Amino acid sequence: MLRAELLKLRTVGSTWVALIVGAAGLLVTQVLLVTLLPAIANGTAFAGEAGISDGLGPMDTASAAFQYGALNVFGASGAGGSIGIATIAVLALGVLAGTTDFRHGGIVGTALARPRRWSILGGKVAATAVAATVFGVVLSAIVVAVLLVTVWTGGGGLALSAADIASSLLRGIVSVVLLALIGLGIGVLVRGQLAAFITVGAVLVAEPVLQGIVGLVAGGVPFWARLLPVSLAQAGTADPATSAGLPPVVALIVLGGIAAAVVAGAGAALRRRDL
Repeated sequence: MLRAELLKLRTVGSTWVALIVGAAGLLVTQVLLVTLLPAIANGTAFAGEAGISDGLGPMDTASAAFQYGALNVFGASGAGGSIGIATIAVLALGVLAGTTDFRHGGIVGTALARPRRWSILGGKVAATAVAATVFGVVLSAIVVAVLLVTVWTGGGGLALSAADIASSLLRGIVSVVLLALIGLGIGVLVRGQLAAFITVGAVLVAEPVLQGIVGLVAGGVPFWARLLPVSLAQAGTADPATSAGLPPVVALIVLGGIAAAVVAGAGAALRRRDL
């Protein structure tokens, strides 16, 4: 099942579009936010342009806080439930893994070959996890490359140890896998590809909007509002020493629980419904 599901993902053009757009989008945003923005803030770029750096405080690219932010595989601008191109691409990967069979009718042949529905879902989960892991490694390579170029050209040095970098990237890859599994679960639950993408889009948009409204009314984001998927994925990649919300490991455990619940619900629906 794993090999068959991976073959389906590889041979669908939409999968490659999602991955390429996600990787390219992350590269562009990282270059802008990790390289160009500090140069503008510190006056080394566009120094003659009046007002262009207004509102930007000095940015120390050699600080641990800055470098931890630069290692965020969802984008250096990530904060709370904010949405980045890489985040959208990760969820899209999961949705495609969950809906492609239904869209093209392949689920019927799959069910004839493997009548046990949980076996079908298990193959999709495994294939999605493998594909998301590979995608997470690609995203990790991008953020590390941009950080190293920024540090070397800025004349500073790495404030993080190799263990810190490895830990941040590993947690980022785990976050990528868990978000992709949530996308898979939504795809299997909804079945229709367009409807699944609309559902995911609604979830992505609703999270920061909800947090903004609650924060405005309550004067701050309450604890429960941090227990939303994108916020948990961001918290999972944060600096453990300065994390203002949940500790990264705890955030990943909660995110894993949400992914497990969504996938379990998808499995129950797959088992009950006609194909």
